Amino acid sequence: MLDSALHFVPVFVLVVFRLAAMTLYAPLFGSTRIPRQVRVLLLLVLAAGIAPGVRPPATLPDSTWQLAVGIGGEIAFGLAMGMVLSFVFVAVQWAGEIIGQQMGLSLGEVFDPQFGGQSTVVGDLYFMFTLVVFLLVGGHREMIRAVRASFDALPLLSVGVDQNLLTLLLDLLHAATILAFKLAAPVLVTMLVVDLVLGLIGRTIPQMNVMSAALSIRAGIGILVVSLGIYLTADVVKTATFQTMRQTRISWTSPGGAR
Repeated sequence: MLDSALHFVPVFVLVVFRLAAMTLYAPLFGSTRIPRQVRVLLLLVLAAGIAPGVRPPATLPDSTWQLAVGIGGEIAFGLAMGMVLSFVFVAVQWAGEIIGQQMGLSLGEVFDPQFGGQSTVVGDLYFMFTLVVFLLVGGHREMIRAVRASFDALPLLSVGVDQNLLTLLLDLLHAATILAFKLAAPVLVTMLVVDLVLGLIGRTIPQMNVMSAALSIRAGIGILVVSLGIYLTADVVKTATFQTMRQTRISWTSPGGAR
């Protein structure tokens, strides 16, 4: 019993370090909307469920420097995992910010506890909508499976940041940028048409104060376009979530994918 505990405790602590770093950026688990005590409890429960199936390190560090390097590798890889899993949410937040600015709603910015900064109402709406889609398609369960698979692809006390992982981060960042513009494209095109029409009206009827009515017109038409396209947005977000999870699991579970 004592030997089992001595082997389990180091594994559990290292798993906690990796998961704690991941939850800083991971969707849902990293949200500051969740009380800190609940997040810590979820972290410990998740670590307790994963640790028994994780292979212990072949040799434990015999010096403080080696221990610090090993823990630093776990933290670095955990941060990278959290960033990878949150790219879809970041893309949707970007799209919401772009849409909010085009609709003229960026003046009413609110504090966003998820990212620790300010966001528009439309950006917050898109983020919460994406979170609902993420939960409905079982993204949280797939995320936990992917995290569990990472312990097989990259054993404990292995430095977790290398060229393959950085390439994965860059590829997903590129995909997130494309996704953001894809989600914002309907509103961007609509606002361009609205601006052209208002410009023609202003040139044709100079007596009409187009500038005073432009803000209300842009906001109203923008809300209409967002409302009509919310179903298509759900499909795009669901597809992007599945692709991100699939690419992440392939990268972590394929031979040499995480090394």
